[in-house]
Parts: sequence; C-alpha cells; structure tokens
Amino acid sequence: MIEPEEILESHLVALLEGAASGVAVLGALAPSALGTEKTAPDTHVVVSVDLASQDIDWQGPGVPCTYSVAVSVRVAEADDPNGALFRDTCRAVRAALSTLLGDGSAALSGDGFACDGFVFGGTQTAREPLGDFSQFVKTYTATVNGRFTPPTETEEED
Repeated sequence: MIEPEEILESHLVALLEGAASGVAVLGALAPSALGTEKTAPDTHVVVSVDLASQDIDWQGPGVPCTYSVAVSVRVAEADDPNGALFRDTCRAVRAALSTLLGDGSAALSGDGFACDGFVFGGTQTAREPLGDFSQFVKTYTATVNGRFTPPTETEEED
C-alpha cells in the first residue's frame, strides 16, 4: 500500500521539477526505473518526507498527522564556478514552495491525502565535502498537516 509520505513526496517533486530548470529533482522514496540503479547527479534537488507525529490518539482512515518535509538543493562546485546556479536554484525552489502557503496547500492533496496546511520551517546552508569535490547545500524544511484515507479495494462479484 502506498504511504502518505510517498504521495506528498511525489507532489513536491512534480512541483519542483517545473521550477528547478535544468537541475534534476529526486524523491528519496521514489525507486528508479526497472533495471536501472538509483543514482543522483552531482548537482540535484532531493525531496524527503517523514511522519513527524500522529496528532490525536485514534486509529482509522483520515487520522490527522504532521509530516516533516526537507528539500535540499545540492550543487557541485565544479558545476557552478561563480555560484549563480546555486543561488538561482535556491530562489526557484523557495518560490515554488511559497506557492503552497495558505490556500495553496491544497496542491498537495490527492491520491487519498488531504492537505490541511503547509508551514515553512528553518533553512540551513553548508558547504559539504563529497568524495573528491564539494557541494554547496541549502535545505528548506517545512511542516505539512493532513489526513490520509487509503483507497478501499473492492472485489468484483463474479
């Protein structure tokens, strides 16, 4: 069964693919195509979603939960000698995520998930060594509140 984290991740990846022109956007939970190894280019954006909490003591479909979102822009120094790609990609990611504020959070609804809210968290910027080179990394965090109602499977009558 698909998990709400996968649904949120896929909606965020789709949103960011349109914004981060020329930079690959990957979902942490998304598998690669059948028969191919899951790899990431040196410069990419990665999206991950985790369950942060169940908001009430209740079992069943539609239980309100909080999810933590992390979107990391990772740009290899060799791909960006003057820093413009990193800056421009960060701006594009933030602008795309900003469309989810307020009533825009409804864009994350679908496939059994109902989004009740999207709120920015903090950001963190760093230069990280990676093998023989370094990457500039900026991570945007957010909190998503929502409810997941898995689709019910019905058996066909013969």
